[in-house]
Amino acid sequence: MSQIKKLASQTAYYGISSILGRVLNFALVPFYTRILPEEEYGVVIHLYGIAAFLNIIYTYGLETSFFRFTTKNKSIDAYHYTATAILFTSIIFSGFIYLDAASLANFTAASEHPEYLQYLAAIVFIDAIVSIPFAKLRLDDRPIKFALIRLTVIAVTIGLNLLFLLAFPAIANGEYLSILQPWVQKVYNPEIGIGYIFISNLIANSLYLPMLFKELAQIRIRFKWSAFKPILAYSFPIFLMGLAAMFNDQGYTILFNFLFDDPEKELGVYGSAFKLSVLMMLGIQAFRYAGEPFFFSHAENKEAPSLFAKVMHYFVVFNIAIMVAIAVNIELIADVFLGRPGYKAALYVLPVLLIGKLFFGVYVNLSVWFKIKDKTIYGTYFTVIGALITLLGHLWLVRIPSIGYFGSAISALVCYAVMCALCYYKGRKIFPVPYDFKKLFLYLIIAVGVIYGSNLISISNAYVQYGIDLFVTAVFFVAIYLLEGRGFKYKTVEKRQ
Repeated sequence: MSQIKKLASQTAYYGISSILGRVLNFALVPFYTRILPEEEYGVVIHLYGIAAFLNIIYTYGLETSFFRFTTKNKSIDAYHYTATAILFTSIIFSGFIYLDAASLANFTAASEHPEYLQYLAAIVFIDAIVSIPFAKLRLDDRPIKFALIRLTVIAVTIGLNLLFLLAFPAIANGEYLSILQPWVQKVYNPEIGIGYIFISNLIANSLYLPMLFKELAQIRIRFKWSAFKPILAYSFPIFLMGLAAMFNDQGYTILFNFLFDDPEKELGVYGSAFKLSVLMMLGIQAFRYAGEPFFFSHAENKEAPSLFAKVMHYFVVFNIAIMVAIAVNIELIADVFLGRPGYKAALYVLPVLLIGKLFFGVYVNLSVWFKIKDKTIYGTYFTVIGALITLLGHLWLVRIPSIGYFGSAISALVCYAVMCALCYYKGRKIFPVPYDFKKLFLYLIIAVGVIYGSNLISISNAYVQYGIDLFVTAVFFVAIYLLEGRGFKYKTVEKRQ
């Protein structure tokens, strides 16, 4: 099997857990909005937003450092050092949040429920201490175990949500299974309310510990500053990069509050289109899981540049096809996922958002040079510049009434395009890779033409419109296959001694 096909296979396995997991979690959204008052669901969204930033803070880039120093030094020591560091800092961080939850809650939407922060502290703690064992699974090429563990925890989380928020309340009220009512009334407390969402997450997360027992048991508590210092120096720029990247992706959720008179409504409409663009991000996220250890493991290969160029080529071709599939069939997808007509007002920004996601994926590929050359500080520079573009774009474009939230989509596209340009320009001097961007840009131009050309075809009958859109997509897919399918048989690159 060629190296390209091996990467594709691993991406598929990681994609199962990433894509299916996100789809299943997305399925909880209509469930929550049906049973929870708006203000309570807002608390859930707010706290999980905090958790997203905490996950970056707790691991501070050490996952990538683990990959780099394990492959570079051919030693397991990096596993012990990174796992030990995360364990002790996570104890400090979560201990502080848990003990001072009453005060910290005043700065959140859960001011009357500090216990929510305590649940969150425990959830993020477990996420952090299993991050390096999960990274080890990726480095050891064990995507099946990785996917099974992730999916098990997600399935349990969803099951417990249904149990605590749907089944138990109904049984406690005697709606059905009255034989279980006395027992349920003893274990179920309706006063906990949305706290059960975090409890469900915590119980499910606890399953990581027995399922990763082997990897956790291999950790030796070791810390030697002289050995850990270069690991931290490598990871710290990645940590800053992660925070800036989070702002690039989710900054609009904060900035809209200062840019619109009715930010909640605008966020709801624009956010629905943004959610649909995430469909493209699922594959990119799966690629990141598989790609990072892949790039590191082939970094010393003399033919690595040509291999990486081939990876970039097929990555872009594949994602252009996905972009066309989503954008051309947007009415069908919106009818399935959004339902209410009011949410469709921002669908016209979706193609721009999708192109922005494509450029982000290209940046993921381009960024390999500063990771394998221990120059991660450049990643920080590029991402911070992107964050500044995101900020300035929102402050300038979104405030123009005739542009509105279309300016947010433009800001995202320009942000990632500039990051790509900077990364490529600097990288070609340090780690030159023979990318064939002329051909890829031609594909992109054709794809954009297909997307906007299909929008000119408007049929009053929705089902006929769906059929035409699907036919256009199929023709594009066939054309891509005829042009690129045979070239996928790439000769295996062997390491030269």
